[in-house]
Amino acid sequence: LLRYDEAAGELLRVALLDGHFAGEPSQRVEWPSYSDGTVNIEGLTHRQWLITTIYDGIPSRREQRLGDAHDRFRDLEPTYINANVAFLGLRDEFVTAGRGDEAEFGQLYHTVYLDALARPNPVPLDDGEAALVEFRVARAPLAHAASVAGKISAAPAEDDRRWNDLYHADGVGQASLRTQLRRIAEQVVDFLAAGEHLAIRYNCFSNFIWFGISVWKVVTDVELLAETLGGKVAERWRSQLVDYVRLLQGMLLEFLEAHLEDPAQIRPRDYWYGQQYSYLTRDMIDLTTKLVKGARRLQKRGNVDLAEIQLPPLLAGEAKGRYVDYPHVGASAEHGKWSRRVKLMKWVGLFRRRTQHTVRLKKQQLSDTERLQSSWDAASDWGRSTLDLFGVDVQITIDPRFAQMAQKLELASGKRRVVFFPTHQSLLDHPVMYTTLSSPQMIEAMGWDGPQPCSMLARAGLTTPTDLKIAGRTISLIGVDAKTADRLLEEIDGYVILDRSDDSVAPTARFARVLEERPGVVYGAGTTSAYDLQVLPMQHALFAYLPADIVLVPIAMRGIHQLWPKCPAGNSNIRPGTVEVVVSPPIPGETTLLPRKRALRTQLEPATLFQAIHIAQLLNPNP
Repeated sequence: LLRYDEAAGELLRVALLDGHFAGEPSQRVEWPSYSDGTVNIEGLTHRQWLITTIYDGIPSRREQRLGDAHDRFRDLEPTYINANVAFLGLRDEFVTAGRGDEAEFGQLYHTVYLDALARPNPVPLDDGEAALVEFRVARAPLAHAASVAGKISAAPAEDDRRWNDLYHADGVGQASLRTQLRRIAEQVVDFLAAGEHLAIRYNCFSNFIWFGISVWKVVTDVELLAETLGGKVAERWRSQLVDYVRLLQGMLLEFLEAHLEDPAQIRPRDYWYGQQYSYLTRDMIDLTTKLVKGARRLQKRGNVDLAEIQLPPLLAGEAKGRYVDYPHVGASAEHGKWSRRVKLMKWVGLFRRRTQHTVRLKKQQLSDTERLQSSWDAASDWGRSTLDLFGVDVQITIDPRFAQMAQKLELASGKRRVVFFPTHQSLLDHPVMYTTLSSPQMIEAMGWDGPQPCSMLARAGLTTPTDLKIAGRTISLIGVDAKTADRLLEEIDGYVILDRSDDSVAPTARFARVLEERPGVVYGAGTTSAYDLQVLPMQHALFAYLPADIVLVPIAMRGIHQLWPKCPAGNSNIRPGTVEVVVSPPIPGETTLLPRKRALRTQLEPATLFQAIHIAQLLNPNP
């Protein structure tokens, strides 16, 4: 309770600096602390007022903060894409003229890239953001890269005559190679800063503050109710309410600790987002929902004169305003109870048939190419059949700028190592991705002759939910247990499995080698979101081991979370509806990934940029 009081006091200080209590005397913005483990009704009422004031003010502040950052991001996006096009054009001219190979060109570019990173932060912070940075739940854009680049940056070698070669760039004209590359690097860094600013604001004002204050609102409301119910309901019921409040308070502290982690570290002290964080927030939603239901029952039984306890819209999947789901996507209806059960059993049958096909492939004498293609075709059929079974319509939108970048990168040649980076919002992500990558639209955009088998970097135990333990025995609904399924995914489907006990080095290095043979798919967030507006940061350690010449294709699946969310735990309520898959222009890693310096190996800023791209594509900026 002492730690809870300390955290509450610090958060109130930040809220005061952010203007939540404008016009209120400072002594009124003080947190009533526990004394001997209790707070009286007057203190609990004041706590409720403090938290409700912040809760009421957050949605508009979130929209304003995200709106400013989103506008800056969108304004700079065309310049960034043009910078990538210019980079590729200059590199082609450099190599064609016999001035060096692609690697040498990249080394020259990284020299000026480091200089651009070392510039002062182009995005100013307001007082509220500065307080959040001081509190360590936010950071200034480019803070990590700039501090490091300033120490290792070196001026271009003056004796390299290639710096003075003249090159022409569309829209700019003729200039020296140094001038052209410096301009490109500065445009890339400006976009990195804008992307990081958008993602940081989203992490702070949406993932952290809006979610946290929604849970905290219920905690303070119910704690006041529990104190008021004394002597009016059975003590064992009231005590259970208090126990749930204490449990949620502990989870809130754990939630805070997760956001206090330094994301620039490859190995966080506790955890920074990822799977543990997602499950923590899911459990917080489940417990808060249960607490609200129990509180309402006791509130009616005790007949106390307090406003009815409400589940905040964010936790109920009913958030309104800007930066929420687009209105044309998401769930359109509900499957009936028995209809859903029948469909789930049919889906298990689809899974079994796919597994049986994989087992047969293992026994057949096929070349690697034939085996991978047959396995991929079967997976794509499974994906389409799954979506048809549950009534999910997939609409695919390819960004109009995709074609130009694909042509410049010569993606149709198959010589580039390509990784697709989709959002990870729902348990239906895999069927939608298989369907998307095998669609005529994607095949045409990539310049493929037909569906191309892709490798997936995936966590071990993806099929564990299909294992049932009965009388000490494990019975698999799909015909093989989770460990066997993992082995088949690696040996037959060409997956790279990331074991839970592994660090990300060996599997990611293996995945990088696989990319030399076929495209890859990585769910960069590392786990499924717990609620619809939870857009998780990329696991930046992954980027530290990807090759510098990689081509990255961000993909956002709008509306998919509503169809099969992983919250509540064990959720089997799959709903029909529409998913729009938005495919962004490919991004060459050579322009955007940080130079391969040990101090920059976390690739924090590029990883954050991809989260920003997901945010900008996934959510509706209009009210």
